[in-house]
Amino acid sequence: MTRESFIALCDRKEKLVRNELGYSQEKMSSLLGVSKKTLVEIEKWRSSLGWQGACTLCTLFQNTREITLTFGTDIPALLQAMTEDAAFLPPVDSPHAQWILILDLGENKIEQNTASQLYRLRRGGETIAAAFELAELRKRCGI
Repeated sequence: MTRESFIALCDRKEKLVRNELGYSQEKMSSLLGVSKKTLVEIEKWRSSLGWQGACTLCTLFQNTREITLTFGTDIPALLQAMTEDAAFLPPVDSPHAQWILILDLGENKIEQNTASQLYRLRRGGETIAAAFELAELRKRCGI
């Protein structure tokens, strides 16, 4: 897949993703970082998301049915493969970006990233939800 074909597919999928999630054009344009007018033009196939917009669409909405059925489940690997410089280094082990355990609820664990301060709920090694406020995460997960 080339960047151009990827962008073209994303241009065609944007409205389907928006409808799948029940988002208004205002909300979707805000999330994608484009004006509502630009989004309308994209949905009428008169404009394009471009590389950054296509990457944003797939990254933010990688768990939607439309994106998963079109591009698969490993969006980061797909995007890396389409970059001009595919020689990516492995993640750096940094003491500034560690996850510390905040709450151990048996099967469920809440951790916080020491760099970003993001909280995440993990179950069986998989991230279930994330939020920047612990109370919001607990409320969202019924904890």
